[in-house]
Amino acid sequence: MKAYSIGREMGCDIVINDSTDVISRRHATLNVYPTGKMTIIDMSQNGTYVNGIKISPNVPVPVTRKDNISFAHIARLDWNCVPNTQTKILRFAALGAIALLVVFGGVYGIKAIGGDKEPEKPATVVTDSIGSEARKKAIQEEEQRKQDSIKNHVKDSLKKANAKQGKVKTKKSADKKPADKQPKKETKEKKTEEQPDRII
Repeated sequence: MKAYSIGREMGCDIVINDSTDVISRRHATLNVYPTGKMTIIDMSQNGTYVNGIKISPNVPVPVTRKDNISFAHIARLDWNCVPNTQTKILRFAALGAIALLVVFGGVYGIKAIGGDKEPEKPATVVTDSIGSEARKKAIQEEEQRKQDSIKNHVKDSLKKANAKQGKVKTKKSADKKPADKQPKKETKEKKTEEQPDRII
């Protein structure tokens, strides 16, 4: 908040020339807030008037730049002596809005100018799809290798199992054949023995 002292004293922020001494040395104080709101406080003996109505002493009264403020009906407040903070705020707001427009306009302009280069993006997408296809192939090949190794392992284990069964069969058949042959030989010998008897 900025407080402007108003009076005939030379140390005041707003000095009112009065040779009759009707205006007090410190006649009033005008408080200006950063938001642009203003209040005036009467500190005089002869009074301060806002739009022709006398205000109570030492009581802040809201005012605007459109109000007619007079001091003891001798002098009026020159609003040109009071800096317009509301105008400054509006100026800063306008500058901020312009800056935002420039930034967004620049970004939009760059995008619009760079619009001719947008067809390059599908090329990057194509390379990404090619890369993903290569990954899929690599994964499929790895799975195929695993399946092949499993098949080979199964074949090897089957061969080993068959080989073991073949050895077992040959051993068993080797054990059985001599026993079978001996009785057959005996029968043949018996037959040969019997046949000569018949011949005779």
